Amino acid sequence: MNPYGQLARDFSRQHRPHAYSQISDPDRFFTAVGEAIQAEVTRRRDELVGGPRPGENHDDYRRRSYQALATAQELTLADHHLFQPESTTETTGAVRGNDPVLERYYRRLAEINRVLHTEP
Repeated sequence: MNPYGQLARDFSRQHRPHAYSQISDPDRFFTAVGEAIQAEVTRRRDELVGGPRPGENHDDYRRRSYQALATAQELTLADHHLFQPESTTETTGAVRGNDPVLERYYRRLAEINRVLHTEP
């Protein structure tokens, strides 16, 4: 299971416990999810970075590619349905005020940061 699959699994365990309990084979499911997320991140990165620009050296292109990768990861994970918590009747105060959308955004950014710093 790649880091995206593990991230989705961890998020689901914590924020989607009912949905997670309905998955008959979590290893297989989240392995497939991770591969699908990886493919989408790669597609978006390639779309964002494009080809080398005229006069751009290899290091500049590589830096631009890393920036595009970070953006692609953020967009892909923010849009993915498995990173949306289950609705509950219980409300919790947002970490940064009373805005649950902002709280979810900061949680996603923290998870993305964790993934970026744990990859080889």
